[in-house]
Amino acid sequence: MTKFVLKLMTKLLPIALFLGIFSWSSSYAVTSEFKEAFKDQVYADPETHKRLPLYQYGYNDREHSFAENVRTIGVVYGLTWFFYPIVQPKVFHGAGGVKEYQHNFGKLVFDQDEPFWNDFVHPLSGSQLYLLYRANGYDRLSAFEMTFVSSALFELTVEIFTEPASVQDLYQTPVLGTVLGYGIENASMYLLNSGNTIGKIIGHALNPATLFPFYEGRTFIIPKYNEEDKGAMIRMEMSY
Repeated sequence: MTKFVLKLMTKLLPIALFLGIFSWSSSYAVTSEFKEAFKDQVYADPETHKRLPLYQYGYNDREHSFAENVRTIGVVYGLTWFFYPIVQPKVFHGAGGVKEYQHNFGKLVFDQDEPFWNDFVHPLSGSQLYLLYRANGYDRLSAFEMTFVSSALFELTVEIFTEPASVQDLYQTPVLGTVLGYGIENASMYLLNSGNTIGKIIGHALNPATLFPFYEGRTFIIPKYNEEDKGAMIRMEMSY
């Protein structure tokens, strides 16, 4: 699954860049709109005079119905079927194909991939699956479970067009991926909430799921400074 994810990420990079630009332009438009609507209010810390961030990033853990879980898994699974022929064109040019699929179906082997792939790249691809589900409002345990299911479905029913399912991939991608994803999650949230432009760019690069419309953890902040008691209050609105 790792090689597929890497090729897919390469092909989706222009889309991610577009979404990043779109997200920035949308934020700029929203900022301008709210600046006009709240032009009589303070947008800087009254003590430090530093500009307050427009958004607070985090995760909104919520319950998901069984139907929603099936639908989400189905969408991710469907996308793997859609993109696999695109990133693995050899499937339709002699190597792999239906005969290879029939030959590999039901087989489970220990692959001979180099440690770089099994110990680094597999967990990296799993971490992005984990972060994808976290962005959809799944708590950490549920995100791990969904990552495990998605990885297993791909390994056992899609990638066998080109090679048998791998024992290492079945556990290293979701398990080590979740561990790595947890670290990336904390690092990206710190950077996204740092108030630093470079930090936000790096945070989004580490955690691309925060750029997509389905990300549920972005909170819009409207600061208001009260002149009478020299205090401040913040209204926070969750975007879904």
